[in-house]
Amino acid sequence: MMLCEAAKKLKVRTHIFCPDTNAPAQFHSDFFTNADYMNEDDILQFEKSVDFITYEFENIPLETINSLTNKSKIRPGKLSLEKSQDRLLEKRFLDNLNIKIAPYVQVTSPEDISRAQDKFGESILKTRTLGYDGKGQINIKKTIDPIFYFKKVKSKSIIEKKIDFEFEVSQIIARDSYGNIAIYPIVRNIHENHILKHSFAPAALEKDLATKVQEISRVIIKRLNHVGVLSIEFFVTKDEVLVNEIAPRVHNSGHWTIEGCSVSQFEQHLRCVIDEEVQDPSFLFDAHMINIIGDEIEAWVNKSVESNEFVHLYKKKNIKDGRKMGHVTYIYEKDKLPKNL
Repeated sequence: MMLCEAAKKLKVRTHIFCPDTNAPAQFHSDFFTNADYMNEDDILQFEKSVDFITYEFENIPLETINSLTNKSKIRPGKLSLEKSQDRLLEKRFLDNLNIKIAPYVQVTSPEDISRAQDKFGESILKTRTLGYDGKGQINIKKTIDPIFYFKKVKSKSIIEKKIDFEFEVSQIIARDSYGNIAIYPIVRNIHENHILKHSFAPAALEKDLATKVQEISRVIIKRLNHVGVLSIEFFVTKDEVLVNEIAPRVHNSGHWTIEGCSVSQFEQHLRCVIDEEVQDPSFLFDAHMINIIGDEIEAWVNKSVESNEFVHLYKKKNIKDGRKMGHVTYIYEKDKLPKNL
C-alpha cells in the first residue's frame, strides 16, 4: 500500500501480483492480478506486463523467481531472497562474512537438540522458514527431553543461543543499481508478544556501536549485491552488536521515515528498483512509531489527531489478534524526542 502511494509521487504505475483476494494494496495500485505464486503461466503473463519487479516480503517461493525469463527485472535479486528466507542459510552467510551472530546449531535429530541444551543452556528452537513475529519459535529448557521438542517441530529448524541483550535496533539501508548507498538513522525497537510495537528514531546508541552497525550493514548490502531497501535487525549487548536477522525489503521499523525523513524508505526503494540513484534521506524530525495491532484499530478509526500525529490505517478486511492493522507516527523537533517514552 505504502509502496503504491510512493509510486504515485514518482509517477510510476504499479501492478500487484498477490494470492490474497482481499489484499488492501489492490485499491492503491493501477493493476491487480490475483493468482498463486506457483502458477507459472500467470507469473509469466505478469512479467510481460511490467518493466521491473520487486517484493515486500521474503516468503515468496524461489521457484517463482526461477520461472521469470528476465531475472534482471527483479530487484532485489534472488540472492537476497534466498539468504533471508532460510535462517540456516542466513546464519551461514553472516558467518562467512565474520559478522557476529548468536551461536547456533542445525537441527536434524533429537541428539542435535540435546547437544545444544548442554552447550547453550537457555536457547530458542526456530523453524528455518516462514517464521515472523515470533511464529515458529519455541523456548528450549535444559531439563526437558529433547525428543519432546523434536516432535513439536514439523519442519527444518535451528537452535540459537538466547542472547542477554540490552535492547534491539534496526538499520534501514538502501543501494541503487549503480552501487551508491544511502543510510537512515538507526532505530531502537521494542517488541510486545514478539511483535514490533514501538520504534524510536534516532536510537540513543554509543558512537562506536553506531559506527559498527552501519559498517556491518554496508558489508551485507554490498555482498548481497542488493538493489533496493534492506533492513537489518541487531541485538545490542553491553559492549557489542550482533546481527539478529535480515529483511530484504521495506520494513516496519522504517515506517516513520514517511514523515521523519526527506525521502521515505518506500520512495527510496522504488528509486532503486527503477534504476534511479539513491537520494540522501535527510533527517527532518525525531520520531516515535507505534504499531496498531488487532482490535486496537477500533480506537483509531474516527480518532481526532494532534498536529504531530500521523495515522496510517491499512484497511485490512479481518481483525485478528497480533495482526498489524496500521501504525501511527509522532514527530518531534530534532533532539526533542521525549525521554520518558
